[in-house]
Order: sequence, then C-alpha cells, then structure tokens
Amino acid sequence: MSEIPQTVAEAYIRTTNRFPEREAIVSADGRRYSYGQVREEVERLTTALFMLGCKPGDRVAVWLANCPEWVFAEFACALLGVLIIPINARFRAGEAAYVLKNARAKVLITQKNFLTNNYLERLYEMAGGDIGQGEAAQIEGLKDLQSVVLVDGDPVPGTVGLADLMARAEQSNVSLDFEALAAARQPEDPAWIFWTSGTTGHPKGAVLPHHCISNVWNWTTLAAGMDQNDRVLTTFPVFYVGGNFWCILAAMVHGATLVMSATFDADAIVQCCRDEKITVLSGIPFMLKEIVHDPHFDAAAFASVRVGFFGGASMPHADIVTLVERIGYEHFIQIYGMTELHGISMTSLATDSKEHQLSTCGKSLPGFEMILVDSDSGDVIEGIGTGEAWYKGRTHLTYEGLTEEELSQFYSPDGYFKTGDVLHRRADGRYEFASRVKDLIKVGGENVAAAEIEIVLKDHPKVFNVQVVGVVDDRRGEVPAAFIELHADVSDLTLDELRQWAGPKMAPFKVPRRMQLMAADDWPRTSSAKIARFQLAALLP
Repeated sequence: MSEIPQTVAEAYIRTTNRFPEREAIVSADGRRYSYGQVREEVERLTTALFMLGCKPGDRVAVWLANCPEWVFAEFACALLGVLIIPINARFRAGEAAYVLKNARAKVLITQKNFLTNNYLERLYEMAGGDIGQGEAAQIEGLKDLQSVVLVDGDPVPGTVGLADLMARAEQSNVSLDFEALAAARQPEDPAWIFWTSGTTGHPKGAVLPHHCISNVWNWTTLAAGMDQNDRVLTTFPVFYVGGNFWCILAAMVHGATLVMSATFDADAIVQCCRDEKITVLSGIPFMLKEIVHDPHFDAAAFASVRVGFFGGASMPHADIVTLVERIGYEHFIQIYGMTELHGISMTSLATDSKEHQLSTCGKSLPGFEMILVDSDSGDVIEGIGTGEAWYKGRTHLTYEGLTEEELSQFYSPDGYFKTGDVLHRRADGRYEFASRVKDLIKVGGENVAAAEIEIVLKDHPKVFNVQVVGVVDDRRGEVPAAFIELHADVSDLTLDELRQWAGPKMAPFKVPRRMQLMAADDWPRTSSAKIARFQLAALLP
C-alpha cells in the first residue's frame, strides 16, 4: 500500500488492521463500536449487499440521518466498488424519487422515520400505495430499484430489515476476500454521487472518485495534525460532502473516534463536548453561532477542543474572533471547497499565524491549480485582485447523466472548472471569500438553487411568474424569499395557501420563509426590460 491511501477501501482496511481495539464510533443513541467491531459490521453488510446482487458500478442510495449504519454502508460500498448515493435526510418524496431515478439506485438503505420525516410515508407516496410484495421493491418509475432495506423496526411489505439481511449473510456459505476486494479498487474509480444544487433547476449528481480520500488525508494532516487520539464530532449531516469527508473520512483515515450527533442542537453539542472530550469541533456559521450564544454555553465544556474546521458559508471576521475566543480553539481552520472540488480545495493551516487562520481560507491544497478570472473581460488576474475562481484538479468533473457537450458549460476551453465563486487574492498569496456569481442561496450551509424553488412554485396553476432570491437571515445566513405574480384573472390565492401547497413538495429549508405578491407592473426592470433580481430583496418590508 502507498504511504497515503488512494481509495476509501484502502483507508478502511489499513485503519481497521492497525487499530482494532480503538474506539471508532459513538452514536447519538449510546452505541459504541471499536474499529474491530466496525469491521465485523462492514463485512456482514458487504456480504449482504453482494447477496442482493450488488457488483462494481452498481448504485446504493442511503437515505438516513447520522447513524453508525451510514458508516457501515459507506465502507461496504467502497469494498464492493459500488457507488454510494447520499440522499438528504430532509427530502420529501418527490425530491428523493428524483435522485433515486436519475442515480439509477439498485438498493435503498433507509429508516422508518427521523424527526418530522416519515420515510415509509414518503416511499408509499412514491409507490402510489404499496411499496411492493415480499421483499422486492416495486415502485413505478424506479425500474432500477430492486431492494429497500430498513435499518430500524420490523420490515413492511416491499422491504427487508437490515438485521435480518445481515443475519442471513452471516449464516450463508458466501465467503468474500475483503482484502482482495479492497486491493481491486482503483483511485480513479467513482465512489460517490453527491446531488448538489446548480443554477438550472434540478440538482445534478457530481461523481467523485476514490482518490478524494488522499485529499482528506493531506488536508487533515497538514491543516490540523489530526491523528488517532482525536475525537471528531459530527455537527454536520453526513449525507453531504462536508459531514462525510470532514467527519467520517477524516476520522477513519487517522483511526480517530467519530462521535455522531443525530441532529444539530446547541445544548446537546455543549453536553457532548463535555462528556466525550471532543478535540475536533467543526461547523458552519449558523451552527457555531448557535453554540456560542446558547444560554447554557459553558466554556469549560470545550476544554478538550483544540481545532475547528469552518466552511460552508462566509462569516463576519468579528463573529469568528468571538467564536474562537469563547470556545478556546488552539487552531481555527477556514476551508474553501465545494462538492465538485472534492469538498476541500483550499484551507488555512495549523502552522499559519492566528491572524491568517481567522482572516483567510489559506491556499490551495496540493493537486489543485487555481486561477482568478475577471467575470467581465475573461482575463486572468495576476497578483493582488478579485475574480471568479477557476479550478483544475486531478480529475475531470462528471455530472451524472450529462453529455460532454452539456458538461462544457461548466468548463473553460482549457479545462478549468468555473466555480461561480468570487475570491480575493491578498499580497501574501492567501485568499478570502468575497461573493458568489452563481444564483445559489446558502441556507444554514445547504446550497439551494433559486431555480429549483421557482420550478416548484410555478407549477401551481394560479401562479404566473416567480422570482426567488436569497435574503440575509441572522440565524441561517440566508433564506429564500419568493416574489409571486398570479395570473391576471386570479385573486383568491393567499401566500399562506401557496406556502402550505409547496411544503410537501420541498425539503423544509427550501420553502421560502418570506413571500410577496407582485403585480405585473411592480417588477423592477433593467434597461433591457429583464427583471432586476438584484433589486428584489429591497422590496421586502
């Protein structure tokens, strides 16, 4: 094996061989697993998925909140060469069905419910009634889906219980050589398809390769000196790249302990940091602000915390300073990245000065080449300056289902990926996040495309036109606001009715918290008569 693992499977084998007795996972419901026990669970699940017919290139979707089964599925899929498809735990039926269909998922691993999301209800909604007969999923429009696996409770028709499935695997005559499976995986093999919001409506599936694990290793080692003695708390959901790479993979690569919160709750986070002696506490702006402003905040609870990773959205410098002072971080590492750039492409380092850590997102990681481009002229900016960040890395980005011609809109002719983010290069070569070019709204760390919300709202028969923009929110950073023009002959639709109608069709964080009715003549216009979207937020009371 190489010094740095190049595949998820290689990292998994290496760590479980090296640290079988070390504590690997602490779950929110109190379960604890050593690395040796994780390996037992992963091998049983790997065998079970193999018995369900999963082979290299197949897709397994995971629709779960943060839990150990998420981790087991991640590594079982990695061993088999199966792509794992994370689905947002807050998605409604239509959103989940869109991902399952377009990702061509063969198996879905899910749970009965989490918070207000009843997953069985969502599955029945997709199926138009019964999910199927026996253990075979039969959901209209999801021709690739063959099995639905429930991790909790008794199975229902059309599903199989995870415990039953793994028991059968254990009792079977199937014997897999897990070391050989891991060795067969190649760095360039696709490992994940993360569905991420774009600017053109529906989310797109960004296909990421195994060698992202090397990026995680480089980042966590260089940035913070992580090792097997660290205890990493998942404040993030692990179904998106931040929680998955920054927490699951970061811990696993080093043999650290992964402490899994089921959902974000400031009080629970404070208590967990105290009880579990957390050393690595990460987050996105609204999470970290909630923690430090929690009425039960106790600085003593964070005595063991030495490093934090911060990303997902920008945050005023004064707030960062307050955060670092209250929690007592030895190192506070700012990150720039996106799903398409393997989650992490730029970071400050533990060796940087405190001023650099607090004020910049550092420099690009090895393996990435970045240029700044003037959005108007298209010229490359040299030296100090501000422009759109274009990246070139080890792997050419692929979006699931898009042709090379369709992909070309995201690339420059010489192969740079156009991020849509505006960065400022300082005299010392470090970078600061400035703004976004692309029409994305950052809701508590979740990327939401304005166009995605507009598509849903425009589907209402009484709605003629919709424009959605992001507006500043003290807690979430940004929230969607919708400006609605009804058909000329309609006057009986209220905004509350429209919001209730939209609620079941979108994850809660996408539903506009603020709406305003617009008459045809109310829209602000540019000189070319287009709607001036940049002026809309100012119209809100």
